Amino acid sequence: MRAAPVAVAALLAGCGTNRPEIPAELLGSNGDSSLAAGCDNPSYPGAPFGTDPGSTVVNTCFRGWAAPGSMDDTDATLEDIGFGAFYDPTHKHYELLLVNSAALWCAACKAEHATLGQHYADLAPRGLALVSALFQNNAGAPADTDDLKLWVDTFDVKFPMVLDPDYQLGAYASAETAPLNLLVDARTMQIMDKWVGDQSSVIWPTIEDELTKREAGE
Repeated sequence: MRAAPVAVAALLAGCGTNRPEIPAELLGSNGDSSLAAGCDNPSYPGAPFGTDPGSTVVNTCFRGWAAPGSMDDTDATLEDIGFGAFYDPTHKHYELLLVNSAALWCAACKAEHATLGQHYADLAPRGLALVSALFQNNAGAPADTDDLKLWVDTFDVKFPMVLDPDYQLGAYASAETAPLNLLVDARTMQIMDKWVGDQSSVIWPTIEDELTKREAGE
């Protein structure tokens, strides 16, 4: 059974964050992140794919906002965003990708997102990319744009936030175990770690340790 529904009004207030500067070469002609360019990436690693640590994640495609708050967050501004946008074999911009899931009914997801933005702001300059997928609303139905807008506004989201109404991330963990967090090596798109439930006390030290190792050339 999933967690009991919680009133939308009970969503936790988010903390303000500063979105790291997007590299110039990742900007489109309209000044928006090139994540809006679509989900195809011909150079993305090929099969076999898997869902456990050591395996390669499928280049899954979602609809969402690459830079919430930078324009009107409406249906008309939804963009195609896929994991391939974060594949960086030369680690020019990204070292690690954290894939996160959330649902409006999920108390642990709300607690996590209250600090997720600040963790991202702190670690993005060191090579962390983050994309979070909202998959269900407060009643357990597929999330829609209104739900995504509510979530983005509540938590002042400044990183790519997408809709997953078909729960594509269900290939990695069941809905009742939300939140899901996948740590992916951006150089290979292989899963390094997978956590379900409230694991913040483990996730962030693990990410910081890995970034420190890479900065040291290990």
